[in-house]
Amino acid sequence: MNKTLVLAAAALAASLSAQDPSAPAPTPAPTNWKDLTRYGLPIKFYGFFRFDTYYNTARMDNVVIPSRVQSETKRNDDQFHMDPRLTRFGFDVKPEPVGGCQLWGKLEIDFANFPTATTPAESRATPRIRLAFLDIAQDEFGLRVGQDWDVISPLYPAVNNELLMWNAGNLGDRRAQIQGRYAPKDGKFDLKAALGLTGAVNNQDLDTPAGERDGFDSGMPHLQVRAGTKPFAMVEKKPVELGVWGLFGRIETDTSFNGETRFDEWALGLDLQFPLCDTLTLRGEVWTGENLGDVRGGIGQTINITTGREIGSTGGWGELVYAYSPKTKFHVGGTMDDPDNSDLAATNPKRNLSGYAGTNMKWESGLMTGLDAIFWQTEYVGALDGNGIRFDLWFQFDF
Repeated sequence: MNKTLVLAAAALAASLSAQDPSAPAPTPAPTNWKDLTRYGLPIKFYGFFRFDTYYNTARMDNVVIPSRVQSETKRNDDQFHMDPRLTRFGFDVKPEPVGGCQLWGKLEIDFANFPTATTPAESRATPRIRLAFLDIAQDEFGLRVGQDWDVISPLYPAVNNELLMWNAGNLGDRRAQIQGRYAPKDGKFDLKAALGLTGAVNNQDLDTPAGERDGFDSGMPHLQVRAGTKPFAMVEKKPVELGVWGLFGRIETDTSFNGETRFDEWALGLDLQFPLCDTLTLRGEVWTGENLGDVRGGIGQTINITTGREIGSTGGWGELVYAYSPKTKFHVGGTMDDPDNSDLAATNPKRNLSGYAGTNMKWESGLMTGLDAIFWQTEYVGALDGNGIRFDLWFQFDF
């Protein structure tokens, strides 16, 4: 009987202790990565849930990922769409240094594959790879192999998260590449170079009948190089950042276009981030080049198949970002992609420009909201221009 009372009293004491808020919390067991990964390497997950609603006052070439306004043969041809495709998930694997080298692996996906007549319906979005690479770094040097962002044109405008104003003034994309870098520890200079897969973005094949994609048929990767510097700071702890970059590559066709089967692609550009004060920053890029469809330039155009000439183009974008508070920002800016008219055929888009304004706000626990408005105009050779306004109201929850 006494033993029963002792056990009951012990149980009651344990219960009261568990309910006592002043009692010390039990120490959580340490994470055992060997229970989660084959080799016991630590993993960091990240991403966000995202929902966008779009309204265009005129018909774009794509309601979700627009790159231009179609020629307005029909007035008031508005569009509406909503989707969660930008929802993102990723993870990093970053173990302790091995042999003096820091290893890092990344995989990142979203669902921004878009339906056609032969692909899943709008409510059946499929995953796609955004980033997938292995990174090895030691001291000031690094090597990265896999799919990553282009070395050129490292910035992007604050609006149109679906297509980042590509083919409308902003260059670059993601592709398979071998990338090397040099970054001294003082942080004032960095140099990157990459051998990239030509044709990875536009999948262009101009042959009739279809043969090999033109970038692959060249038998070589293209070369991208960027040198960045932080020369001075007008605002404490916010240095001016300046980059100079270039691209050279080639595409090849089996079909001869006015006697030509090999076509060079090249670009030269600058990127700038200039803090004007604690709350106001100027950002932007300018560039020029030829045959830039695979890096989202020339309004997606590469060569003129009648003349056999590469299509040249000049463009860029700029914006002011105002940090009203640590959680609220406003932005205003514009973009332009202006191909050389003498290189174009009839009905080709000859200039793509936009002006935009918007805001985004961070709430509590990772919640963000934003609203953007873009005035967009596309001009065509020998055809009516297209112009309209695109609105995007979005909601995002980071984790």
